Amino acid sequence: MKLLHFMVLVTALVLLPESTSADCTFNLDTSSPANPPHLVDSFGKIIQPTLQNNVRIITLTENQVVTVACEGNGNVLTATNMQINSGKCATAGSSLLIGTQNLEYGSLGCKTVVKETIKETGTCSVGGTHIEIGWQVSTRFINQMTICHVKSTANTLYSINTISGANIAADDKSNLRPSFRKGGFYVGIDVDAGYSQTGQNISVANIVGSAGLATTYINLSKSYFFARGHLSPDGDFIDAGSQDATYYYINAAPQWQSFNNGNWKSLEFGVRNLAISRGFDLVIYTGTHEILTLADINGIQKPIYLAKDSNNNNLLPAPKYYWKVVHDPVTNTATAVIGINNPHLTTITGADVFCADVCNQLTWMTWTDRFEISKGYMFCCTVESLSNVVAHAPNLGNLNLLV
Repeated sequence: MKLLHFMVLVTALVLLPESTSADCTFNLDTSSPANPPHLVDSFGKIIQPTLQNNVRIITLTENQVVTVACEGNGNVLTATNMQINSGKCATAGSSLLIGTQNLEYGSLGCKTVVKETIKETGTCSVGGTHIEIGWQVSTRFINQMTICHVKSTANTLYSINTISGANIAADDKSNLRPSFRKGGFYVGIDVDAGYSQTGQNISVANIVGSAGLATTYINLSKSYFFARGHLSPDGDFIDAGSQDATYYYINAAPQWQSFNNGNWKSLEFGVRNLAISRGFDLVIYTGTHEILTLADINGIQKPIYLAKDSNNNNLLPAPKYYWKVVHDPVTNTATAVIGINNPHLTTITGADVFCADVCNQLTWMTWTDRFEISKGYMFCCTVESLSNVVAHAPNLGNLNLLV
């Protein structure tokens, strides 16, 4: 009798309908408008999707109020003809109450794609300009990345951004890459020509004193040419507008393509996978150090630049090193990873690896070609060791390794 009662109870529980939720859910894979707005919560944070059963979903709680923003000059929400709108999750489903209109998410399109704001906010390091790229929502500015750029040499020292562990798996992988932009910087410099393959050949030939020698350095078949190496990469961001906001020359430096698409790419993926697997936010500092040199026709090492100004000053230096500091603010642990940006080296010396290499302690990075010079020789440091060598690296103190 007791067994029968138990079976009836279990059957009743199984047949009970699922609890109804008053949350609003927006499926970005099936119902996104052509130019989606940013939804900003009461804390001034852009609400991003999470990946649920391989579907990108934005969820708002019952009665949650958000700001619906179409950032950029002249940009408006087409349904209201207003740039800044107040929305509320008033009823369960895929709609948002804006004014008296209950609008489906698919109808919340902006007139044009959302547009970021760039502003100078002070100085940094030696001769650097502190620059923020982010989103102006009414009187509130939402920072996306911070950059230290030296205008006099057209050299970016570092960029800072955050990877959201809860959301990064739901990034927009369908977004097409825009062209890099000057954004009001590089005045009087043809930076596009500098990065072009023709421009690279000319610059390197002039520096090493031989067009023939330059063709041994710039070798397309081996991916030996300079790419626009992102510091804060588009893949660290989730929505298309935020990804597009990374395409400024101040957020890049000359990086050999074999390195860019080699060990550096592996590092970027490894850092994002770390954020996903542990589900927390990571603060990422990415920068450059020293200037790459190549031997000229007399065997003398010469620093490499990709551009000149009207006074024939060398600008846009190719870095010798790229570095990335991965910081977990919750546990206050961090690790620095450094790559050597020179596929033409024949050996790596002790002087090149300027700290005790701790890469073998990292459980979150799997390397297949860490020591392959053409793909970018990689080594790891404590953040204190890095800051002792690189003056503009973050001084976070004597932190334990993020392993």
